[in-house]
Amino acid sequence: MTALWEASDRVCGKGLKVMVPTLLPALEQHGRLRLGQADRNRVLAISAAIIDRLLIDVKIAASGGRRRRAGFYSAIRREVPIRTFNDWNSRRPASARLIW
Repeated sequence: MTALWEASDRVCGKGLKVMVPTLLPALEQHGRLRLGQADRNRVLAISAAIIDRLLIDVKIAASGGRRRRAGFYSAIRREVPIRTFNDWNSRRPASARLIW
């Protein structure tokens, strides 16, 4: 699966699932991948979710061993106050006060 992922320029599981029927024969033809008929059928029938599960360790290694932290951005949002135009007590900009 790693050879297919690398040949597809490291696309996500959904994208790779669509590319497998095209990539698999090309990689076999050029001698980059050799599969038996049973394994070939399994690769062609694999789901996008299973592709992502199989490639999780390879993706982590490819990113330098770093894993994205879930919820990181929401923690920042809680700490940084964000003001909207409804919160401002100042006058509206001059262009908003023009009457046509």
